[in-house]
Amino acid sequence: MRSKPTKATRYIHEAADYSFNSGAVVDWDSAFSTFSIDAENEDGIFMQGDAADQVIAEIDALCKKYPSLDPYTAALCIAKPYIENLWN
Repeated sequence: MRSKPTKATRYIHEAADYSFNSGAVVDWDSAFSTFSIDAENEDGIFMQGDAADQVIAEIDALCKKYPSLDPYTAALCIAKPYIENLWN
């Protein structure tokens, strides 16, 4: 379940909503250092190793900075530029 926006996380939620409404599915696994974005009718994005660790660290940093923010919303926010790139 996604968190509710607060005054501090409003823009994070807007970016996450864009990603969510695009139909993209974001998945990550810290233990295996993987991060993926799958979108209908588009080639997805898969990262592993250092690239995935960097994205996962960004998710963790957002959640640490904004304790009311859930990890999935943070991941959707971080995925927005990648998703925009898929469409172009």
